[in-house]
Amino acid sequence: MRKALTLITCSLLASSAHAQSAVTLYGLVFEGFVYTSNQKGSSVFQTATALTNPSRWGLRGEEELGAGIKAVFTLENGFDPNNGKLSQGGRMFGRQAYVGLTGPFGGLTLGRQYEPVFEYIGLSSATAQWGFFGSHPGDFDNMNATARINNAIKYASPRLGGVAVEGVFAPGGTPGNFGNNRVYSFGVDYQTGPVKAAVAFANLNNPSVTAFDGSVSPGSPGYSSPVTSPVYRGYASAASLQIFGAAFTYKIGDGKVGLVYTNTRFVDIRPIAGIPYREPQVRFDSYEINSLYRLTPSLALAGSYDFTDADTARYHQVDLGAIYSLSKRTDLTLVGVWQRAEGIDSTGQKAVANITGLTASSNATQLAIRAMIAHRF
Repeated sequence: MRKALTLITCSLLASSAHAQSAVTLYGLVFEGFVYTSNQKGSSVFQTATALTNPSRWGLRGEEELGAGIKAVFTLENGFDPNNGKLSQGGRMFGRQAYVGLTGPFGGLTLGRQYEPVFEYIGLSSATAQWGFFGSHPGDFDNMNATARINNAIKYASPRLGGVAVEGVFAPGGTPGNFGNNRVYSFGVDYQTGPVKAAVAFANLNNPSVTAFDGSVSPGSPGYSSPVTSPVYRGYASAASLQIFGAAFTYKIGDGKVGLVYTNTRFVDIRPIAGIPYREPQVRFDSYEINSLYRLTPSLALAGSYDFTDADTARYHQVDLGAIYSLSKRTDLTLVGVWQRAEGIDSTGQKAVANITGLTASSNATQLAIRAMIAHRF
């Protein structure tokens, strides 16, 4: 009886929602295998983990309010299909969760959201288009949306003359300290014909919490770096993380070529127990060229090269991929990523390769090959 009442209640709620607004259920399920040449000194063959697996489902809705204005919402869940566990730190809707208004003025939304460095720059990089776990080493520059912004107030303008702007502000919410945990980001995007160009900037105060999902701030009892990647684990205690990015994409027939540049700075780095303390500020400059060419309506080949120059380390990375579409909703993908590290990493040790989403290598090189099936609904 209880089950019957529950089903009837859900049906009535669904009918009511449909009568008042349009609600869409959508999702993407990725699954497959990853071979890695070196993780902690050994080769590994494994199913794709949540870090290399962007599976999600979500609800997206809107309601017409008149005069071209709509109420909108998005609730998007990330999960690992290998075990059914939630991603994004175990959050129910860890990928996105927001509500707001859109209209001729643009859009104003409130909640957990992406910021312009990812939306304007990251979406032009290889990792967002086809590379999946091929972002810049450790994703220090948020090309792979490691940082989603809590408590965000976002404005996105309408596109006028090919130009759109977007801004995000998230108040820190700390009594007596307005700047603590505060985030702001803004960007400009231009599109016309085959050309797309964008610039964006983000400043995240206390990135241990606001970017890397830690629960304890640097200087507090029991603090340890929430970052596992040696590329920047020793810098997570910075007072602020600043990212500037620029991207340019040009479509040529059945192909396209993209250029991406990011400058990332960890400012006012504080000592972390067990990690040698060096400079109070470090920077990463990353230069990427990527391309994709569609050989047939079903088959596309892609490649990219990224060079990252840090104060004491350098990283070279090559990504190659093939995407075969079985239908409009189902793809097979084969992606290979090779990375080489040089110099001294953030922990004061000899730099080792660390492809984003994987455990670091024990030496300067790492190779990963991933074969996947993706289904959208």
